[in-house]
Amino acid sequence: MRVRFWGVRGGIAATRQDAQGIGGNTPCVELRDRDGHLLILDAGIGLYWLGRSLLAGPLGRGKGEATILLTHSHWDHIQGFPFFVPAFIPGNRIDIWGGGVATLRDVLEGQMSGTYSPIDGMANMGASIEVGDLSQCPVLERGRFRITHAHYRNGPHDMVGYRIEEDGKSLCYISEADHRAGLDPTIVELARGVDVLVHEAFYTDEELAAGGNSLAGPSGPPSGGHCSFGQATEVAIAAGAQRLHYFYHHPDHSDADIHAAVAREREKIAARGLPLRVEPAREGLEFQV
Repeated sequence: MRVRFWGVRGGIAATRQDAQGIGGNTPCVELRDRDGHLLILDAGIGLYWLGRSLLAGPLGRGKGEATILLTHSHWDHIQGFPFFVPAFIPGNRIDIWGGGVATLRDVLEGQMSGTYSPIDGMANMGASIEVGDLSQCPVLERGRFRITHAHYRNGPHDMVGYRIEEDGKSLCYISEADHRAGLDPTIVELARGVDVLVHEAFYTDEELAAGGNSLAGPSGPPSGGHCSFGQATEVAIAAGAQRLHYFYHHPDHSDADIHAAVAREREKIAARGLPLRVEPAREGLEFQV
């Protein structure tokens, strides 16, 4: 499978110049099987730029298909969908799958209501759009991809993690997680033995120990529900993953902040004599699994 990151930030976009090496768009990851079938993980603002890139192919001519897998319905994971240009082209088929929300279609329609958007609903988008509930489909097969998932709690929220397999290769995607009570066993098991783990690293270990860094500031609500670089590393080690990409970067973190945190993790991994390879997810990074 081929992987490309289009959005790697969490919470809100990061537009500062010193953050553009890593990238500032909210979550979106493109996967392609060896026949070219398209799978999209999350629909943050990165989805807009992915959609623009697709216009040169079948999705630009109304002859394409895409499957979008959502981890949950917070804004930063769905805010790119109303700007996904292929969804406006008649003839295209867009399948959206998610869990944790009983009325996912209503949620997606709601952000495009006339109160918030001139689009005023999916009926005005042009493509054939289907919304599925993962509770009705424990295993999805799209092209050569075999997709399994697991539900886990992140504070009060229900999240979905994904495991995608093709020809014996595997990738696990965990966009957000809370490991304060110990590593979440559901996440560790879903990632067991994967070639690539994409896992949230919203905080540095120091920020997490200090209570996190709320986007609302010191007087805002508690900033739980996110994890650190160190916790992501421990999940990868416990699961026996071969490679880890730190993901869902805090919008306050500059490129230098993220690279420094990754360097510290590499030192700790080397000191333990472990073979795990780690690097930050960044926009434009593309690789084969």
